[in-house]
Amino acid sequence: MGTRESNLVLAVDDDADFLELIEQIGAGVGCEVALADSAAGFREQLAARRPALILLDLQMPGMDGVEALRYIARNGVACGVLLVSGMDQRVLASARQLGESLGLSMLGTLQKPAMIEEIEALLQRHMRPAGLTEEELRSAIVEHELVVHYQPKLLRVRGDWAVRIAEALVRWRHPRLGLLQPGDFLALAEQSGLIVDVTDFVLTDALRQIGHWRACGLDMAAAVNLSPRLVQDREFPDRLAGVFREFGATPEQLTLEVTEAASLHDPDLVMDIFTRLRVKGVGLSLDDFGTGASSLTQLYRMPFSEVKIDSSLVSEVATSKAAATVVRAIIELGHNLSLKVCAEGVETSAAFEMLDQMGCDALQGDFIAPAMPASEIEAFISVWEGANGALRIRD
Repeated sequence: MGTRESNLVLAVDDDADFLELIEQIGAGVGCEVALADSAAGFREQLAARRPALILLDLQMPGMDGVEALRYIARNGVACGVLLVSGMDQRVLASARQLGESLGLSMLGTLQKPAMIEEIEALLQRHMRPAGLTEEELRSAIVEHELVVHYQPKLLRVRGDWAVRIAEALVRWRHPRLGLLQPGDFLALAEQSGLIVDVTDFVLTDALRQIGHWRACGLDMAAAVNLSPRLVQDREFPDRLAGVFREFGATPEQLTLEVTEAASLHDPDLVMDIFTRLRVKGVGLSLDDFGTGASSLTQLYRMPFSEVKIDSSLVSEVATSKAAATVVRAIIELGHNLSLKVCAEGVETSAAFEMLDQMGCDALQGDFIAPAMPASEIEAFISVWEGANGALRIRD
């Protein structure tokens, strides 16, 4: 089917003004943009080009968005898909779920009319900068160009919110392109197999940081996203135990976040690894719950300690009755299964207050704090809880 063009966006929409806007924004963020304003143009572009991202209008004449998704899947087009529509969020969510059931990489939805900043952020988040190669990433690991930032996460403690954990998120200080976000290079890491090395780097940094925080008198834990490849490695729990000993951290201070997809292949092996991790005291969080066809069976069969509500639901909890109903149901379900429930992607005070009222156990998002260098965490804690807050380790 040809090689995917890593910096090409295909915008499919019958609105000429919207296509012109996408073309302008794409140029501003360094993307090449191809345009299609009809079903025939869409098919012609896919026959000639291999985009990394398709921005797809659901209401195209001649071929609606659902037909287009089936066409993409049938023709084996390997790219990300962002859905665009002026229809309500429930229709967008249903179309996104259909795309996922077809095996497509559904990256999100965009509701018209969209703000320029919103479109720009989506393109920047999902497009890989041109020229990134496996050799560059391999060199970045060896040359210590990868860095870890930490996003504080609030836990409910005796009826109040305290900073007790931070999620470790990898960044790449690229010598040519500057600071790259995970979306810029993690797909490359997965495709090349280097994701194992990247995950090992983040885990090591997080456990080292836990030990540092403890030496400073801070009772802080860390959460790390676990690569699906490591979920297939039976030796991983034993290797991880050695790293705990090296940095003076305890298993109880680490939570590993895994997506449901990571546990679908060879479930017996995954159950073996997950159970050993939990026996050792490591927390396990089911990430991105509430997207696609989230499986309740996985939730109660696997030994999770936490379920993390996906940001796509959390972002609508204060404005959509349907989203609020689903979030409330997930919180109740999690509690009935003796699981902690975390909401990620908390971006507004309204969402914060509603999730607080719903009894959510943990909150994370830019409204609370963005990801930051580890050196800034202590200052953030002091601002949030006061220099002599409850976070300090008691003698």
